[in-house]
Amino acid sequence: MSNEKRLVLFMMLTFLSFLAIQYVMEATGLAPPPKKPQPKVEAKLDPTKPDVAVARKDETEKAKEKESKKEEKGADAAKPAEAPKVTRVPAAEMVIGSAADKAPGGYHLEVRFKQLGAGVTSIRSSQFDAELDTANPRRKQPRQPLELLRDKSMTLPSFALTVRSAKPPKAAATEELDEKAEAEAEALAARGETEATLGEILWEVVRDDQGRAVRPITKLNPLTKAQVDGQEIQFRTTAADPTVTVTKRFRLFKGEDAFSLTTDFESPEKEQEIVYRLFGPHGIPIEGEWYTSTFRDIFLGQRGAKDIHIETRAAQDIAKASTPFDNTTLPLAFAGIENQYFTIFVEPEGEPRINRTFATVIEAKPDALQKADISFEIVSNPIAVGPNHPASQSYTIYAGPKTKDALTPYGAEGLVAYRKYQWFGIPGASSMARYVIAPLLDYIYALTKQVAGFFGGKKGNYGIAIILLTLLVRMIMFPLGRKQALAAKKMQDLQPLLKEIQEKYKDDKERQTKETFALYKKHGVNPVGGCLPALIQLPIFVGLWQALNNSVHLRHAAFLYIQNLAAPDMLFKFPFAGGLPLLGEYFNLLPFLVVSLMLVQTKLFAPPATTPEAEMQQKMMKYMMIFMAFMFYKVPSGLGIYFITSSLWQISERLLLPKVTHKPPADLTGDDKNSPPGKGGGGNGGRGGPGGPAKPPGKFAQLLKRVMDEAAKDPTYRKLISEKDRAEKEKDQKDRGKPRAKPGRRR
Repeated sequence: MSNEKRLVLFMMLTFLSFLAIQYVMEATGLAPPPKKPQPKVEAKLDPTKPDVAVARKDETEKAKEKESKKEEKGADAAKPAEAPKVTRVPAAEMVIGSAADKAPGGYHLEVRFKQLGAGVTSIRSSQFDAELDTANPRRKQPRQPLELLRDKSMTLPSFALTVRSAKPPKAAATEELDEKAEAEAEALAARGETEATLGEILWEVVRDDQGRAVRPITKLNPLTKAQVDGQEIQFRTTAADPTVTVTKRFRLFKGEDAFSLTTDFESPEKEQEIVYRLFGPHGIPIEGEWYTSTFRDIFLGQRGAKDIHIETRAAQDIAKASTPFDNTTLPLAFAGIENQYFTIFVEPEGEPRINRTFATVIEAKPDALQKADISFEIVSNPIAVGPNHPASQSYTIYAGPKTKDALTPYGAEGLVAYRKYQWFGIPGASSMARYVIAPLLDYIYALTKQVAGFFGGKKGNYGIAIILLTLLVRMIMFPLGRKQALAAKKMQDLQPLLKEIQEKYKDDKERQTKETFALYKKHGVNPVGGCLPALIQLPIFVGLWQALNNSVHLRHAAFLYIQNLAAPDMLFKFPFAGGLPLLGEYFNLLPFLVVSLMLVQTKLFAPPATTPEAEMQQKMMKYMMIFMAFMFYKVPSGLGIYFITSSLWQISERLLLPKVTHKPPADLTGDDKNSPPGKGGGGNGGRGGPGGPAKPPGKFAQLLKRVMDEAAKDPTYRKLISEKDRAEKEKDQKDRGKPRAKPGRRR
């Protein structure tokens, strides 16, 4: 190979190596990729020529003018929205109320605000503690205030506002919109694209004469005629399109579980109609996320002709709904969100001027729709404002427990009722829970508190109150329960006779049914007699279950080893990571005690199986009870105490039944009570039924026995008895097809 070829080959290899090294360095990130070369239009021009230099100078100046115009235009457009003159206020200054004041006459709430959007970021309660740390429920934990509303940094704050013009924009040429343009404008307004989003700008914090962001205020209590102290904070901003000044005032007073929001609209330049959109609260926490079945719900209170009708939907239903959950027909009484024990709702004051209220989804995960964060939006009717015609709208915002005493001042006591699974509701159960069981539980707790005061205690015990309440309800229902137990006992004693009828007429179902009901009639047994008392008791016991399941007072109430009667008892935590598949991280003892007592009750009092079908049914019931132990494994421990107490009462009632009944057990035998002596009936010579020997005869019975003995010696009487026995014998031979023993010998 010649030297020239070697040189060319060396240069080619060097060039390829350079490209390969550069590619490898770019691919591994060791070297940044080269910038793409910009096309140079002036490359063919001679910059030394005067006309070319002037042209380049003119183009540069024009470009600078365009950039400056864009910046000025953008600054003008952003000036009212960005509000550059607004100074930021520290978050510590935008707080009203206190979460550390535990006094009854102090502040019940602490409300924190956000200057961006002039909304609420946090609501904390001074009357209730935060949820216990489930990682170590036995450890003594410092009490923290309950946070009823939590901030979502990626969304608009709660109670933010948007404003838009009530009339769609007019066309520039004709000053009128055709149908198509008007429909497009309405669609844009529905999506909020023409609204001034005041939740994304900084609002001015209006200070008082002394420079305070939070100013003290007072009001007169209409009941006690005393002055009540409070606090107020104001925010103000001006929207560009439409040109309107908006002022928001938040007020909170001591001793109240609610604060107020007043929104003022002013139009200093012209008369116009506006529509505002108020975003509701969001971020209410989920109580007992690992064991509860109630996560977050939304409700709309509609004011009817007589009362307020409450419509409730779960978060999962809102997240999956194809049609909106809204209120457009009836006047809005209130709208809010809730968990199992607490609620935050908005109640309009005065003339509401509300056009529509609808549910929205703030945040939802596809694999956990039941835990979606939900809220609602309130859209107003057109409101006329002008230079001398301001408008105002006020709302009351409640944030507290779902108790009758707390909700009655706001007309929302209907929220206390158990409103879950109304499609499977028991008639009268909710009313029983609301008006009877819950007040009775509070009264019994007050009694335990009074008893504890005699021994130096300051608190009652809800565990003892639940036991006493269950016993009281059982005592009230004792007549019905005793009747049900007697009917069950009679059915159990008749099982041998029923089995005999089934074997005798196994090929004739019609005759079998006829003889069975004849046996029931003969012994005065109603086969459905035990069901009627149970149906009467059902609303009471379901109401008791609802009252205990929805009682905020059981939250953090301790009893024995249980730290929270509103949660499972959590005897101990499994040492395995993640716990067991069906049980979770904790072992709960009470559900297994409940099922064990049910099995004992079935073993003691269930009638013996007379057919293979009945035997199979009893086995299935045993397996079903074991399944119920897992199905109700995470039931609140307060309900577990109720079930255990109720089962123990029922077992004791059935065991003591023969001692309290005054009816002779001979009534359950197959013979007639009035049959002559010697036939095994309930007479003086007969034997008792399954309950034991008959009661010793009295003086009248002994006299009657002597009279019957003397009459038996008479030949005429013996002849009548013989003819009667012969007739019964012939009848029995026809029915049974087998001979019958003679009743006696002739003398």
